[in-house]
Amino acid sequence: SPEDEPKFYGPYPVNRAVKGLAGNARWLVPQHRNGILLHTGEWPDWQPPQPMPNSAGCIHAWPDTINRIQTTLVAQGVEIRKNTGGALPYPYKPQGLLSVYLVD
Repeated sequence: SPEDEPKFYGPYPVNRAVKGLAGNARWLVPQHRNGILLHTGEWPDWQPPQPMPNSAGCIHAWPDTINRIQTTLVAQGVEIRKNTGGALPYPYKPQGLLSVYLVD
């Protein structure tokens, strides 16, 4: 669901990877975080195609991309759930797969 602060997370629902992670993410989730977020933001003086600001361990994408992702997922039957605010343990069952690759 949309996070509480669009400035940092953007206006669209975020995607949260909660299982099947590798590397550092596997150590973080679920012991210290309830997922790795895929989101955008409304950062001052930023707009595509500028480089995105650093994150706190999340995956950033441009606003149009995040909107396309959430629109596609909802059309496939994925439910937008209430934001947990980082609560542990994560209360929801995962609804699908997330694959990330860099287009450079």
